Amino acid sequence: MSESTARAEDSAIQSLRMSALESLSDGIWVAGLDGEILYRNAAAVTMEGMYWSRDGYVCTMEDAVFASGMLDRLRANGRECGEYQLCGGVNLGTAAQSYTVEMQMQVLTGADGAGGLSFHARDVTREWAKEQDLHDRHIELEQVNARVKATQSQLLQSEKMASIGQLAAGVAHEINNPIGYVHSNLSTLQTYAHELLLLLAGYENICEKLPCEYQHLLGSIQEIKARADYSYLQQDLPQLIEESREGIERVKKIVMDLRDFSHAGELENEQWAETDLHRGLQSTLNIVWNELKYKVEVRKEFGDIPMIECLPSQLNQVFLNLLVNAGHAIAERGVITIATRQIDDEICISVADSGQGIAPENLLRIFDPFFTTKPIGKGTGLGLSLSYGIVQKHHGRIEVQSKVGEGTTFRVYLPLRQPSLVTRILETNSNLGA
Repeated sequence: MSESTARAEDSAIQSLRMSALESLSDGIWVAGLDGEILYRNAAAVTMEGMYWSRDGYVCTMEDAVFASGMLDRLRANGRECGEYQLCGGVNLGTAAQSYTVEMQMQVLTGADGAGGLSFHARDVTREWAKEQDLHDRHIELEQVNARVKATQSQLLQSEKMASIGQLAAGVAHEINNPIGYVHSNLSTLQTYAHELLLLLAGYENICEKLPCEYQHLLGSIQEIKARADYSYLQQDLPQLIEESREGIERVKKIVMDLRDFSHAGELENEQWAETDLHRGLQSTLNIVWNELKYKVEVRKEFGDIPMIECLPSQLNQVFLNLLVNAGHAIAERGVITIATRQIDDEICISVADSGQGIAPENLLRIFDPFFTTKPIGKGTGLGLSLSYGIVQKHHGRIEVQSKVGEGTTFRVYLPLRQPSLVTRILETNSNLGA
């Protein structure tokens, strides 16, 4: 290859290199060690015409990158980098264009030993936008995942409540009949025992009035009465029958409370109904009373409230969760106050405890699915989340106030009447599409 041909090829390659550099969207500068610019591509020229800022200081590109202090550090370290905000323009007016560049600066050493400086400004705004988009998508996926988990939990809870309802129905069916005839038999037995005791009292009265010559005939009767402790039996038999009747009444009430609590067989197709909230609160309290009675004094401050339109068993689930949590918050002895009142077109139900309270950092998370401060195995973190969803379904709201060491108060606000059926269907479809 001739020398002229080689020079021509070198020139062509050099031309391609320059074309490639000029076509870049990144700004490229080459300067001598003294900072005198020897080459800049088209993107660099555009960037030079804009305002540069770093750490709030706005200046030109020369003041930002080619200041003596920056060049001294670059020559001393061999490499420097930094991010700059570019906006408006020194020569371009006040264009709306604004973006961030990452400037890579380094000292160059040529084959002949000559030195220089290179500057590479890369627009990172688009990369940040992509990262932000990925971050937003990640958050969106987390939210969708949380909704799926919450929906799954609600379905599991609904299945559990349906099972409780079926169990209550079975218990009612299997137990109510024997309880019914035992209760009836005890009533009859109480009457019979009363009549028999009256009869024995009559005999005893007659025996006491017999002439002396016949008293020796009563010896065996007196012996039987002493052996049976007849005087004690007279007093204790009516009490035993009465206590048995009270026990049967309590069993009947427990079964009734279970049915009121779960609305057996109606959970999946439960209808909105006019409901007495006080009855729901009382039946739910009866359900959890065995867990509370040894350490809690319950105070009821029920106001004069009307019946409201609601899904009764679902609200009972809310009351159950609030009462159980209030009981868990009390370590040894304490008070739970249940209060109701009407405020305009809403009913407020509050459950306050004198327990340990909730730390401020946890207050914002207590309604999150699976969040719990209880030890492992003591709580799933679903109770308040499900309660929040049920109250929202009723177009109400639930609020909490707490102070560590003093206790916690939950307030549930419910409207007296629900929106129309059409509105509820539209809301349901909207939630499904969310």
